[in-house]
Amino acid sequence: MDFATLAPEINSGLMYSGPGAGPMIQAATAWDRLAVRLSTAAADYRSVTARLAAGRGMAPYVGWLGAVAAHAHQAAAQLAAAADAHQSAREAMVPPPAITENRARRRSLATANCLGQSGPAIADADAEYERMWARDADTMYAYARASAKAATVTPFASPPGNHDANTWALESAPDVVASGARVMAAIPEALQALSVTPLTSFDASLSPATPALSRLSSLSAPTDSAISHLNARNKRAALCALFGKPARRAPVPGFGRGTSIGRLSAPQAWATASAPVALCRGTVA
Repeated sequence: MDFATLAPEINSGLMYSGPGAGPMIQAATAWDRLAVRLSTAAADYRSVTARLAAGRGMAPYVGWLGAVAAHAHQAAAQLAAAADAHQSAREAMVPPPAITENRARRRSLATANCLGQSGPAIADADAEYERMWARDADTMYAYARASAKAATVTPFASPPGNHDANTWALESAPDVVASGARVMAAIPEALQALSVTPLTSFDASLSPATPALSRLSSLSAPTDSAISHLNARNKRAALCALFGKPARRAPVPGFGRGTSIGRLSAPQAWATASAPVALCRGTVA
């Protein structure tokens, strides 16, 4: 992408239009909040299962959960870096009003230059405009490099073992990961759109990231609820494994072991039971 071929009116206009770094800051906040929740879940899970005999078997899952939390922190940091790069580029760009003033002054000088008396002033205005052009191009090149570096994300690892989709306690977690990945991938796509179609607005260039940002925001609340539910289920399962269930004696069938009471068959224990106390009948005088 060759930003040097774009006039400062285009580069500055694109940078100053649109939502700015707000959507990226919101995405970074959402990723950081998710990372904190995942870290808490991993720590709780580790503390509950540490004293169990089956704790070693759960270690891979606990490690994976901690790795996902660290990865989410990294994604939040990279999105924050992309937002900082955008803010720095916006501050370094020539403000559009300054470019408009330069062009208006140049046209006014050219109109009044009947005898060539405005030649030096016109040359100064043109030199100033060329400096604006170079400044905007250098800023956009630096912004593209910083954004490309910030948008490089390592894919999230799958949980250890064979997991059916129906066994996930965190049903929204895959959607959160996928939405965040789309947000990160949309940054270089937006820069590419700026260079290929310079007449589009910066807001339109960020349109690929808009659905993912909306999805990420909508998944924040249910993901927190799912993580809390997972913590409760892990603790309950750990307590059951630690204390076990009360043992129940199964009935054992037997033949010919009963005792006879008249024509009835009764358990042998009945034969040694104490005889019932007879009730005394008295007569009322």
